[in-house]
Amino acid sequence: MEPAVWRELAPLEPGCVERWSDLAATAPSLGALDRLRAARGPEVARFVSLQAELARQHRGRLDGAALRFLTSKGAEQATATAVARHRAERFARAGEGWIPWDACCGIGSDLLALAERFDRVLATDLDADTLRCATANLACAQASTPQGRGPRAHANWFAALGDAITPPFLPSLETKILGLFDPDRRPEGPREGRADRWSPSLDAVFRAAANLGGACVKLPPSLEESVLTGPAGDLSLALSWTSLDGEMKELSAWTGILATGPPEREAISLRSSGEARSYSGPGQALPEAEREPRPGQWLVELDPALWRADLAGVFAAEHGAAPLEAPGPGGFLVARAAVAHPMARSWRVEDVVPADRRRVRAMLREHAVGPLTVKTRHHPETAEALTRRFRSPGPRAGLLAVTRVAGRALALLLGDEHREGRS
Repeated sequence: MEPAVWRELAPLEPGCVERWSDLAATAPSLGALDRLRAARGPEVARFVSLQAELARQHRGRLDGAALRFLTSKGAEQATATAVARHRAERFARAGEGWIPWDACCGIGSDLLALAERFDRVLATDLDADTLRCATANLACAQASTPQGRGPRAHANWFAALGDAITPPFLPSLETKILGLFDPDRRPEGPREGRADRWSPSLDAVFRAAANLGGACVKLPPSLEESVLTGPAGDLSLALSWTSLDGEMKELSAWTGILATGPPEREAISLRSSGEARSYSGPGQALPEAEREPRPGQWLVELDPALWRADLAGVFAAEHGAAPLEAPGPGGFLVARAAVAHPMARSWRVEDVVPADRRRVRAMLREHAVGPLTVKTRHHPETAEALTRRFRSPGPRAGLLAVTRVAGRALALLLGDEHREGRS
């Protein structure tokens, strides 16, 4: 954020919401931006234009009413609002007397969620522009939501330019602090796969976390658990894998008081609407695979968090389901009956044929299917490409699952999805 823009917005002074609303209203119109450039200067016009574009790119994932000020990198790395709020709830369950410290606060998505739950919050970040955005977002959110859901209007907060291993508090307070660490996995630009090259490194993060009353370390959902063994040392960890609207978002490693009580291994499924579901259990191998799916069975699609958390095996065994024999995890299951669980979806299998164009189109004609939706697993072609290939002139809309089973590509025509209370 350029100094001229910071002076123009004065986000930490009264009236910040009104000032930004007046400027942001000009963003959709090129003519309005030209007038803004003439009246307020090119720096302000550039900033307003950038904010409009970033808000458009991240609409739905980030709460635009709360996160008014963004940077390109900060918006990409920011925690989705629904995930941030769910995490803040777990922090709040620790009880009274704790102070959350967002050690890598970015533009403030997690910081704002914590400020909804706590009277005092701390934040640090190494990047001055990003930290300015975080403080401006928090100040404006407090000013615009004095009542109801939002950062508490009376909440005290302290934000400082600094790294995640130099706490902005006295050592005597460490046992009262709950830390949130989100190490930068792109310190030099491209995504860095080695945890020792993150900023700060994973070793440094866990050393800092070990001194606190509890901590959450935000990690990529694809990270192998073995990577945590060395850096975590003797720390006892609870792990949770979180999806949002069916898309994997993160792996969280919890320590201290935040690791006690909840299960050691948990899959969490969130919806942007605020709905949250979870499943926990021991690691367990998948049941014996099904090689010949048949009409009358039910095709089951699991929430990806169950696969990432290595809980698909125990879930399948509990619900009488088996995986279709496929080249890797993350595929479909089949069951004799519909699986009634909020972290799974089930459709009755109406027909099964090899997934070649002639056989599939013949099956669709037989069932009078025309408009088609395709779901794929372990198949090299996209759902869009397969939809074009299998298009049929029938009148009925249909759902097709295409996957590899025992080395063969199969197409399964699916009936209605199971809903609670009926099949």
